[in-house]
Amino acid sequence: MEVWLFILGYLIHFVASCVLVYKVQQQRTVYGLSIDTQLCFLAATLSRCVWYLDTRLVETWLAYLELLCSTVISVVLTYYLWSYRHTNTKNVWTPCKAAVIIPVSMLTAFFIHPGRHWWTVQILVAFSIYTEAIEPLTSHYVGLLVLSRVVRLFFWVTLYFQGEHFLGLFLADLLHSVLAADYFVMWCRKLRHGGALIYKI
Repeated sequence: MEVWLFILGYLIHFVASCVLVYKVQQQRTVYGLSIDTQLCFLAATLSRCVWYLDTRLVETWLAYLELLCSTVISVVLTYYLWSYRHTNTKNVWTPCKAAVIIPVSMLTAFFIHPGRHWWTVQILVAFSIYTEAIEPLTSHYVGLLVLSRVVRLFFWVTLYFQGEHFLGLFLADLLHSVLAADYFVMWCRKLRHGGALIYKI
């Protein structure tokens, strides 16, 4: 059961990426999106291509299908962001650039990971989750990503009750979900009532 929750979380992420690809294709612009963010997601997805093979996820065909689809859509999305980069005039704050985030995430994952040894594939698991915490702000994409993190929380809780404790990874997804909760509520209201996503201060 817990494997299916994990895969479901990433399938929702895949749907979010498909929505974003569709949006970019229709509007022919990536205004408001960050190629650095997508490069981080691509790095996390490529990392999953390695560590998936060392988990129980290999016991199901759906995990392979999800990983293949997620990898392809991540490459396509990165290609679109690169192709339409001229439509985005905003520069990313230097600490949010992929050239900073990816090495910092890897360094953090090296020291804070669920493995018992210094050098383990669990470093890549932590790296992919830490890197995925950086996201662009486009409504359906972010809304679905928040939903995918909530589903993944159920996965971590299920593992915890089975005696497998990945507290650091659970806390990373929990923090991400809590920080994005207000956005998720606004997104749900937008879906229900229409209109724009605007924070009321």
